[in-house]
Amino acid sequence: MTRTAGWLAAAVPLFAALLLWLGWTEAHGFTSSDVTELWAKAIVQIAGSEQFTASDAFYPPLPYALTLLLQALPGQHGVPVPFVLSAFVGTALLLLWFANLWRVGRFSWGSSVVITALVGLNPYFLRAVADGPETMLTILGAWVFARGLVNLRLTGNAPDMMKVAVGLLIVALSDNYGLMISFGALPFLIVAARPSLIATSSTGYLFAMFYPVLAAIGSLFFVSMIFNSALVPQLLETPASVSVSEHLLILSGIAPLAIIAALRNIKVTRLLMPIVAATATVAGAYVLNMYLNVEGDPLIAIAPMLGVALVGMRFWPPVRLREPVVIALLCLSLLQSVVVMRHTTVAETRDWAQASLGQVIDVAAPTRAAAAFVSDKTDIMLDVERNAGMVVALGDVSGLLMAGQPTYDWALEGGLPQARYILVPRPAEGAPVTDRVLRRFPELSRNRLSGYNEIYANSQWRVFEKTGF
Repeated sequence: MTRTAGWLAAAVPLFAALLLWLGWTEAHGFTSSDVTELWAKAIVQIAGSEQFTASDAFYPPLPYALTLLLQALPGQHGVPVPFVLSAFVGTALLLLWFANLWRVGRFSWGSSVVITALVGLNPYFLRAVADGPETMLTILGAWVFARGLVNLRLTGNAPDMMKVAVGLLIVALSDNYGLMISFGALPFLIVAARPSLIATSSTGYLFAMFYPVLAAIGSLFFVSMIFNSALVPQLLETPASVSVSEHLLILSGIAPLAIIAALRNIKVTRLLMPIVAATATVAGAYVLNMYLNVEGDPLIAIAPMLGVALVGMRFWPPVRLREPVVIALLCLSLLQSVVVMRHTTVAETRDWAQASLGQVIDVAAPTRAAAAFVSDKTDIMLDVERNAGMVVALGDVSGLLMAGQPTYDWALEGGLPQARYILVPRPAEGAPVTDRVLRRFPELSRNRLSGYNEIYANSQWRVFEKTGF
């Protein structure tokens, strides 16, 4: 009981600190697109019309299901539900890393606290927390995978084999980018495996590693076929223009930690190979992402390397200067990460860095203004799946017409719109139109839809009212 109270005494202020940090960045205008989309989906599912039929995918299912559970709890949700979940996972990760270093890695209590604090203060970790539960769960899965990979090489036991499989399962179900990490691990599992396991049955070994992932993905495809919805409708994100030199700068923040930790065991093959394999898995996924662009922000793509680096530090050889050297490396990594954040050109991370410094990044002001204008109105036709920011700004979506309701479906399937109000975004010049209402009625962009007049407009939104009411 005393031990449990001690962990709770550490967890509560840590959780509160992360939540306050997220509140600080939100107060200065930054909320990541992943958090906005995840929260909007939960709001629509819990507070929206019972007739709502989602056409977008429910992938990734793990953060989506957890967010739905929290959103379904009674009471007002003034704090974004994904923030709560992200702060909770971040707290759990820091406590797990501390416990692993102290109890298993035999670091001193003080050094374990300092190491955990340096990781928690690293801008890559804080940026990952702000990106939402998808990224945080991916980091958790990468840590479980790397930890299991090393233990499996040391022991060859079934529980450690399951740690590898569970780690792959977590990353695969937590984020689209996690699929790349999971399936990209295939060649490196051979590198990290005990020779005896490969000699006995290489096929059986790989099947045991990937069976949970294949079973989970297969079941998701089965469910998506039943509900006639796409599993992953848009795997690729909008590419960010990042030069090769900036990619190298981004990698310099935390990748050297994992590489140095792996090479420190260069004379101990049973430790070197699995740590190298885990590092190469994440690094390989990052390189593939440069071309496939599954994760639009390269800083988020390399964030799972934090979990791998912590595993490498836990297995750092127990020499006399182990703890000072590890702390010094983390201090250098923290300083370099600050440099990366100051010089990155990736839009969302740049906005996060500015909000973190107290600068107001109020890109959502037009959305809030439009939401305030329609807040007292009902019978509003809106594509909720393409306009997550508006759903979050409104909060109460009971007055919206959405997919599954006859008035909405009739209009999009070829009929004339009957909604009293139509709310559509104003696309940027030359940008593709993704809003389904605006694609169905392009006349709205020119204010020429018969039977409707424009009653409100700003730089990002337009509101139309049906004549004759």
